[in-house]
Amino acid sequence: MDKNRGERWWWAGAVLTTLLMYKFIKRESLIGVVEQSLMMREAGLLKGMLWGDKSGFGKDFYNQLKNSGLVHLVVVSGSNIMLVFRGMVEWGAKFLGRKKAIGVGFLISLFYLEVVGWEIPVVRALILVGVMYWAQVLGRKYSLIRGLILSLMIIILAWPGSVKEVSFWLSFLAFVGVATSPSRGALGLSLWVSLWISPVMGLVFGRINLVGPVSNLLVLLTVEVVTVVGLVGSVVGLAVPILGKAILWSIWPLLRYFGKVVEMTGSWRWANIGVDFNWMIGLGWYVILIWGLIKFRKGFDIKRK
Repeated sequence: MDKNRGERWWWAGAVLTTLLMYKFIKRESLIGVVEQSLMMREAGLLKGMLWGDKSGFGKDFYNQLKNSGLVHLVVVSGSNIMLVFRGMVEWGAKFLGRKKAIGVGFLISLFYLEVVGWEIPVVRALILVGVMYWAQVLGRKYSLIRGLILSLMIIILAWPGSVKEVSFWLSFLAFVGVATSPSRGALGLSLWVSLWISPVMGLVFGRINLVGPVSNLLVLLTVEVVTVVGLVGSVVGLAVPILGKAILWSIWPLLRYFGKVVEMTGSWRWANIGVDFNWMIGLGWYVILIWGLIKFRKGFDIKRK
């Protein structure tokens, strides 16, 4: 009985804390903490990664971000919320247990949505990843097909025009790539996700970024740490500026490294190649991917037996 009462008080405290954050913490204040704590280049990167603020980017650097295939990490997109939710869950599970960590991750993600203004691409990404983690809360094995169908139904009912938006399909296919990756290694995961989104890039923009998998691999491990620690440091800095600054300075080397990767890979002019994609080629591409995934899963099951 005491344990159940303690659980209820814990959740009441978590919800109350989140509501207070909704009420009193504003995007401009969080951006101010970042600007006062870090040097211009690193502050600009963190503002972009956390809050979608591009004011800290010069034109040349922003072009390098696009050429390097990393621009999706410094705008308000589905990647942001997936990183925030996943980071909070995976880190919090070590201290709180998985179910509590998922609950905290969901509350923090709602706070993040409030701060960035409930951007539709971010809300859609939260639905995709939220359905997956909700299955874990219920103690059930996540079924990719059922989960995707449920997520799509919710998204399309809420925003029927989503099916016409490139950002939706990029977020959706990136999520499918992460969820179905045959490899859990960083390189294999990065390449697999790139294979899922490349046809859309080719169809819509008429080009494929060859350096994207490499550049994303180089910053893969830093981005999640920067996102989670940066969020914590920004919030703490509102109450205790010195402590918030110390937290944000702990990720300065990672932000500096991220900037160097952008400068290096963004200067490779051969990285983007023009392609003449059409719907038939795109469909054939996904048929091959699905066929390869099925063959891999069957081979894995045989070996396990």
